[in-house]
Amino acid sequence: MKKKNKITLITGLMLGLASIGLQAQGGGVGTTSSSRDRAPGFDLVNSRESGIYFRADSDNDRNRESFRFVIGGGNESNFNAEINRKGFLLRGLSGSDYAEFESNRGLRITSNSDKNNAAEPILFRVGNNSSFNDIVRMSFNEFYVFKRAIFEGAATVTRNLIVHGQLGIGTSIPSEKIHINNGNIRVDGGQYQSHGSIILHPDVDGTGDDSIEFRNSSNEEMAKVQDGELRLHRRGTKGGLISSNAELKFQPDNDDTGDDRVLFLNQSGDVMVHIQDGVITTDQVQLNVTTFPDYVFAKDYKLMPLKEVAQYIKTNKHLPNMPTEAEVVAEGMNVGQINTVLVEKVEELTLHTINQEEKIEQLMKKIEALEAAMNK
Repeated sequence: MKKKNKITLITGLMLGLASIGLQAQGGGVGTTSSSRDRAPGFDLVNSRESGIYFRADSDNDRNRESFRFVIGGGNESNFNAEINRKGFLLRGLSGSDYAEFESNRGLRITSNSDKNNAAEPILFRVGNNSSFNDIVRMSFNEFYVFKRAIFEGAATVTRNLIVHGQLGIGTSIPSEKIHINNGNIRVDGGQYQSHGSIILHPDVDGTGDDSIEFRNSSNEEMAKVQDGELRLHRRGTKGGLISSNAELKFQPDNDDTGDDRVLFLNQSGDVMVHIQDGVITTDQVQLNVTTFPDYVFAKDYKLMPLKEVAQYIKTNKHLPNMPTEAEVVAEGMNVGQINTVLVEKVEELTLHTINQEEKIEQLMKKIEALEAAMNK
């Protein structure tokens, strides 16, 4: 048999009972006047003021009488629908069947029909008469999903979950827009985005066990922040790496108190590098260079005569191969370049000194020869 609108079916059953005046189990059907049958069955009343209605408590003893509807074979205990003082119940014919609500105009469920603003909830439950498990609970200002909530969407269908207020997962008293208690957030094939600040504040209970960890797909710790200390680990090593394709800034003195400094420590906690007020303090600086001025001592090196050096200085106001003052002020001092040129000049001066020493020795020999000839 095709599915029919259950609401329409129940309405038809009620009207059918009213029209044919069937005898009810345990009592009779009331007349179509304003008078009422006081039999222990149910009343059927038809009046201009009240219309047609059924009452399952004609003796007014407020017992638990109910209307039960049986479709097909069976008896009262094998009913398909029941209306009692608690509400309306539908059930299938066997354990594999299920009951349906169908309507061509939509279905409205109201949990506050008396308009007293009380927070009567709407519950969706599974279980038997003695043991119920709540699945969904809805009330005026709360929405609970117990166990699991799965939201899926096909390529052509978009399903959105819109929460006006606060969403609590694992807690009935959320304190933020999204509040998760004793659970994790997992994102597959997506990313975290924020148009404002991102604040990670794990130690909300003030116990001092605050830490933020970043792990790889093998659950290995890649980075950890705890008690103001950042630790980095590379896969398979104890060391870490900080890299940037753009600017990398350290700005410790953001309160303008003047106590800004950057320290680099070794494994023993000793300070290897100290940076404060633009001054770098360290034991040794080692630069990577691609050349060194030993080429000055090559046989084919053309040593500029001192007269040409003097003329170059007079014209350019700086030594040959040295950057100008304007270039250094505008672009900064390249320590590696300057030190290389300085060594070059020292080596050139050394060659000039050696040449001058040779000339002095020759002159001294001539002077000694002249003095010997004059004393004869």
